[in-house]
Formats: sequence, C-alpha cells, structure tokens
Amino acid sequence: MLVDEIILQHSTRGMDILQKHHPKEHCKEAVKAFKKLEKGVVFLYTGFYVGGFAETDGPLGTYFLARTLNSLGYKSVIITDEFCKDYFKEIETLYIPLDGYNKDYYETILEEYDPICHFSIERCGRNIDGLYANLRGVSITEFTAPVDELFMLGAKTKPTFAIGDGGNELGMGNFSDSVTKHLSLTPCVIKSDFPIIATVSNWGAYGFISYLDKSLLPSFREADEYLGFIVELGCVDGVCKKNQKTVDGKEWAIEEEILEALKSS
Repeated sequence: MLVDEIILQHSTRGMDILQKHHPKEHCKEAVKAFKKLEKGVVFLYTGFYVGGFAETDGPLGTYFLARTLNSLGYKSVIITDEFCKDYFKEIETLYIPLDGYNKDYYETILEEYDPICHFSIERCGRNIDGLYANLRGVSITEFTAPVDELFMLGAKTKPTFAIGDGGNELGMGNFSDSVTKHLSLTPCVIKSDFPIIATVSNWGAYGFISYLDKSLLPSFREADEYLGFIVELGCVDGVCKKNQKTVDGKEWAIEEEILEALKSS
C-alpha cells in the first residue's frame, strides 16, 4: 500500500472525498520537493485550541517530525502558542502571544533564523470570514495566536508545506473550493506550496517521516509515551474534548496499525 493511501485510511471527516477530487500522492510530492532544499532551519507550526487546551492531533506528529529532521542534519524550530507550553522537550520552540506581533518583529524572526521553509501541521488557519474556527464552525479566534501571519510572510520567499485533516487548517487553502462544496465546512483561505491531506494530521507527519527515512519513524511505544506526556500537561482529544490518550476520537490502537503499515510500505 502506498504511503498516501495508508495515511488516508479510516476516514470519517471527508478526506477520502477530498482525495477523489484532488487525486495525487500529495505526501510523496511534498517530500520530493523538500529533499531538494539545502539543509537548514525548518519552522514547524502546530497547536489547535480545543476547550481551554491544545488538541492531541498536531503536537504528536510535529514532535516526531522535528526529531527526525534534527537527526538528518536540519534544525527544527517549532512555532506555537501558550496552549502547547513545554510540549516539545528538547526542541527549540517559539511561543507567539495571542495578540501576535507586528510585522517588523516577524521580519526580525525570519532574518534571525533564516528558515529554508515553513511547515504547518494541524494549525488552525484564517478562513474566508477572517476568523479562526474549529470543525464545528465555532470561532476560536480569541484563543488562536496569529502564527499564520509569520507563515504567510515567510511564504513570500521560501516554500511552504502543510498537513491537514479537515480543510480549516493553515495551508489547506488550496482545497477551499472543494471543502466548501463537498464537506460543508468553512475553509481556510491560506494556501501552501505543498499541502498534504490525511485522516489524522499526525499520520500525515508520520508519512512524511517514512519517505525521509523509515528507520526514524517512532515506535508505537514512543508515540504512546509522548501522548501520555502531553496529556499529563492537559492536552485533549479534539473530537471528544476529553483529556485522554486518544486522537480525533479514534481508538488509540489504530496508531500502531498506521505506524507498522508505514514501516512495511
């Protein structure tokens, strides 16, 4: 089974429908483009607000992708907000305040780090109404730091990558028409050069890792331990809104199935 097929299994939120209308190996094409870049700093954007906390989808995949990139000679820097405070252990993290920064400060960040690209993984993006909204269409604007301003500013000179599983995530603007027509969801309007769709965004990150180096995929035990770690910090399942070791309302055992399938692909 192809990597893109693996990460689109168990679809319950219409990503299989989106794939039918945009039929190609999105993850494979993204990794192919990424490998052409010179090694350097990679900005990774994540953290999706749910009921007072960050959700479990996003930080998990971001952490293991950051770890992988560091192992391969890149420098990962995670861009997030206060709801993911202390989630990323040894990975350098920049926390953007809820009211954001001015353009000059964002430009200073870009000048200082000079990232080779920008990579969003399950980060809420501004929609056609100028708001940040969750899957249910409820505005979470007051709880969402405008990290997409840094993403868009960086996109003027460097390539952008994005993983999403609903269409309201940063970088999924490429599919906005299809999301509106087929998924009845208010879409994010911010595009990316290389968008990746997956049933669960964490799985999209695993797929990206598998194309880079399968030996660097986390074991299920590592994923389980890290999920337990962020749940202890308050992280919640984005679907059921419970502080428990699940992601997007799915049985946690499915994670092991996905990881093993990627290792065997």
